[in-house]
Amino acid sequence: MSNHPHQNPQGANFQQELPQGMAIAALVTGILSLTLCGVFTAIPAIICGHLGVKQADNGEASGRAMAMAGMIMGYISLAITILGTIAYFVVVFVVIGAAAAAQPGGL
Repeated sequence: MSNHPHQNPQGANFQQELPQGMAIAALVTGILSLTLCGVFTAIPAIICGHLGVKQADNGEASGRAMAMAGMIMGYISLAITILGTIAYFVVVFVVIGAAAAAQPGGL
């Protein structure tokens, strides 16, 4: 047996790299949901994020931080979409109400 510092000791076990598929999918769809596609990729980002975190917690996969990041971006994008939709309808109803009130006969 050699004592060379760059050699691995006999019987050293190296941990096999775990898959990161769900974590990567969550991160990619999370980024897309914030930049381009909105709710169409926000929901898959949330689902893949939850699955990726669960796999990482069970030791079946790595990439917990990526899965969390994708999931958080998905939730943020979904919240922005919902709030934007609500704001749109509020503005439309306010404009319709103001137009109806401005007419001499009202509604």
